[in-house]
Amino acid sequence: MRQLLIVDDQSILADDLADMLPWEEAGVDVVHKAYSGPEAIGLLHEHAIDVVITDIRMPGMTGLELIQEIKQNWKHTKCILLSGYSDFEYTKQALKLKSSDYLLKPASDDELLTSVRRAIKELEQEWLEISSMQRAMYSLREQLPKLREYLLLDMLSGKQSLSPQRLSKKLAAYSVPFQENDDFHVMLLRIDDGDHLYDDGESEALIDYALANIAEEVFGDQLDMWHCKDSNGFIVCLLKAKAGSTIPGDLDEWIESHAFQLQHVVKSYLKVGISILTSKRGAFPQEVCPLYQTSITNFRQFIGSEQELFVSLAKEPTRGTPQLLGELYRPPSVLQMLELGQWDAAGEKLEAIFREIEEEWRGSQEHVLEAYFSIAATLAALAHKNKKWLSDMIGEDFHAFANGSPIHKVDDLRAWTARTIASYRKSVNSEDKDSRSSIIRKVQEYIHNHLEQASLHSISAHVYLNPSYLSKIYKTETGEGISEYLLRARMEKSADLLAQTDEKIYEISVMLGYQKPSYFIQLFKKHFGITPQEYRNKVTN
Repeated sequence: MRQLLIVDDQSILADDLADMLPWEEAGVDVVHKAYSGPEAIGLLHEHAIDVVITDIRMPGMTGLELIQEIKQNWKHTKCILLSGYSDFEYTKQALKLKSSDYLLKPASDDELLTSVRRAIKELEQEWLEISSMQRAMYSLREQLPKLREYLLLDMLSGKQSLSPQRLSKKLAAYSVPFQENDDFHVMLLRIDDGDHLYDDGESEALIDYALANIAEEVFGDQLDMWHCKDSNGFIVCLLKAKAGSTIPGDLDEWIESHAFQLQHVVKSYLKVGISILTSKRGAFPQEVCPLYQTSITNFRQFIGSEQELFVSLAKEPTRGTPQLLGELYRPPSVLQMLELGQWDAAGEKLEAIFREIEEEWRGSQEHVLEAYFSIAATLAALAHKNKKWLSDMIGEDFHAFANGSPIHKVDDLRAWTARTIASYRKSVNSEDKDSRSSIIRKVQEYIHNHLEQASLHSISAHVYLNPSYLSKIYKTETGEGISEYLLRARMEKSADLLAQTDEKIYEISVMLGYQKPSYFIQLFKKHFGITPQEYRNKVTN
């Protein structure tokens, strides 16, 4: 997929160029717009841009300064200068920065399309040369790469037990630029539809080498890379910063952005999708085997059979003893709140769950999944209880849920939850127009707000219906009687009070409308299987 970025401080011109020209004729699939140099840099960080068309004279950052920044960080992105000035000095600077073209305003549509078409062709030729099978075949005949590969495979398996001195000598002899105590990352690459490629008659070794060669081109300006292919079919790469590298900002974020670029280039030029996982930082050589084994485990857990995914373990916490998410299971539950239409309270509870994952578990993917599947199950239960299909209630978001597509980040979970609950709420609000559904909700709200004095008589008076008629429609709509729902609500509230407060058991009994504590204890034991005191001892211990 080819992507074009148009940069001009005159928004009307940028919009016209983006929207009015048939860019697909030049091989462009997606067109982005920016109205300043800094905005363009932001888009380059977010998208794998192939060609940039920029005006020269812009406030803040000129087009020439923008191109200079692009050449430093995205050296394969092609740049076309567009200017109303024919000054030779501009032309000289454009040539110095290796711009693909220099067009004078007003440029015709044909000139622009031809220039972009030419730039894309140059880009394709560059990547074809990098990934060419002839170059790969020639390199494969050389023995040194194989010696490096065998040494790395031994280290990954833990079989390599050379002394530090002997290992150092071997690394030097094989021209491997790694030294003791170097910081490094493990990167796993998997070709997702390799069987299709190999069926076309291509050698598996050549395809793998072409992929590794492209990876070296993408990362090679700033990082040293040492790679091999393991017995699981992964291309395993060790990455470390070159001496004197000038990576701006956080290294983990730089690796992440270039991993996305690698996926884009491989898809465009090898016509194949890849999945990528990058590890936390480790110390060479003692952590090579442990980080590799952890990466394999996490690849299977978080990517599995899914295709063209990227996972970074850089921000994962060091594993301690896992525990349940306290807020997720602390009553009242999200299900109860949504069931009662307590939207604000449910939103606050969900945000507390997300904060717990972020602050106490540092965004742990396992805790994200724990919350994700619990919320999804809650929504499914509510939909079915209301005699609705969940797919009808939450729309497009149902497909991610039904297909089991994992959500890895708290922000993704937060966004997914907000969308699905908004869809559920919209469906419920529409459903409230039905009088029976509205009555059921009023009954449940009254019960939860008046647990001490709630009775069939007081409830029926609240909704202005005959008690026997109310009992009948409630049973028909919910499948349980009002007395059963009232008992369940009181028992759940009592469990909450026993766990969260120091109130005496007889005090809790009175608070819930039971004047005789012995009767309350009898009901509690029948409901939970243990006495209130046994329950309190259990949860407090």
